[in-house]
Amino acid sequence: MKIAVVGGVAAGTSAAAKARRTNEEAEIVLFEKGKDISYAGCGLPYYISGVTKSRKKVVINTPDEFAEKYNVDVKIEHEVIDIDKEKKTLKYKNLKEDTEGTYQYDKLIITTGAKPVVPPIPGIDLENIYPLRSVKDADRIKEKVKGLEKVTIIGAGLIGLEMAEAFSELDKEVTVVELEDKILPPFSEEITKYVDQHLREQDVNLVLGDGVSSFKGEDAVDKVITSSGKEIDTDFVLLSLGIKPEITLAKKGGIEIGDTGAIAVNERMETSEEDIYAAGDCAETINLLTDEKAWVPMGSTANKQGRVAGENAGGGNNHHLGVFQTAITKIFDYTVAKTGLDEKEAEESGYEPLVVSITGSNHASYFPNFKKMKIRGIFDKKTHRILGVQIEGEDKVDKRVDVLSTAIYSELRAEDLFQIDLAYAPPYSTPKDPVAVLGMVAEKKLKNKK
Repeated sequence: MKIAVVGGVAAGTSAAAKARRTNEEAEIVLFEKGKDISYAGCGLPYYISGVTKSRKKVVINTPDEFAEKYNVDVKIEHEVIDIDKEKKTLKYKNLKEDTEGTYQYDKLIITTGAKPVVPPIPGIDLENIYPLRSVKDADRIKEKVKGLEKVTIIGAGLIGLEMAEAFSELDKEVTVVELEDKILPPFSEEITKYVDQHLREQDVNLVLGDGVSSFKGEDAVDKVITSSGKEIDTDFVLLSLGIKPEITLAKKGGIEIGDTGAIAVNERMETSEEDIYAAGDCAETINLLTDEKAWVPMGSTANKQGRVAGENAGGGNNHHLGVFQTAITKIFDYTVAKTGLDEKEAEESGYEPLVVSITGSNHASYFPNFKKMKIRGIFDKKTHRILGVQIEGEDKVDKRVDVLSTAIYSELRAEDLFQIDLAYAPPYSTPKDPVAVLGMVAEKKLKNKK
């Protein structure tokens, strides 16, 4: 059996590795148009800031290491440019030697990922304006900002704010411009207001409710002009306006694209075409709370989907059930996290949501480094089931969001949260953990108790 994998980052390397474990006899070839494979995209802000000291720390496997470890033929600087699904052949270009070739496969796994959104804003082609998506991007940014003083970030999402911290670590003057009237658009204002204040305390300039009309400069950018006419002096611009699935190859191959704009797949990661799979940021998934197709470009999801696609391509039978769109990020001293549905999404999906907000703590108040956290939960009035949660705080937010994500997966109700036997000792929690308190308060409201 010949298995071809197109794309060599999270989903692609997971797919190739699992295909090898499933089928020791298969010929497996991985095509990657860049020079790097198997790198931690989510770790790039920390590499840029210097928190992660070396490039090698974010590159999990070099092409040679991966090839030897998994017995995979890794072809870097090879861009697959077409698929003939009838003949089961790939056409590729060797970018280093400027030659073309073909490869005949039995099973194909498309893991082409996603690409940055780069809108046609006047002046966007000036020097020192970059997106961040790959190790190559991170290398360029890390080098370019040396000696520069002022950095402007366009977009206040997860990556944008992680990069605000990264540039601050490099002693840059940081300005963040966001079209929405608050940072972290997927989060409620009840949660984001604390992070907003914290960013300002860290001397990050926030320009909210304002877009970008143009970039100005001779050769390199020196001004950002906002939609309201504000002029921001800058030496460098990071574009953090989101990403979109890279589906060019799939479309050329006649593979069905879903309503989300990503490649349509089933639970086995099979596409509309026989013997062709797709996984990672180029592929759809299912929102387990709505049973609707979703596009959730996360490293964790990409690894899961890649593993399933690789196992099935190798002859196994595995399934990726779906996601809750769980996300978490560190912004200076704060952590923000979410999982499941917000109030609006719950209403649109036919639930009757109840919003419950509490203030909890990371551990016992008499133990050092006592910190508060804000938890905003969404419950269904009919079933009392927990549907979603958003959390902000300075410590142990990750523990609570993971417990609550598991509770959502298990279809637990408000009453059940109090019954979960969670670990307690003063350095780690309180006798009534914030998860239990959230359930207790929700239960009272749902049962109309005072």
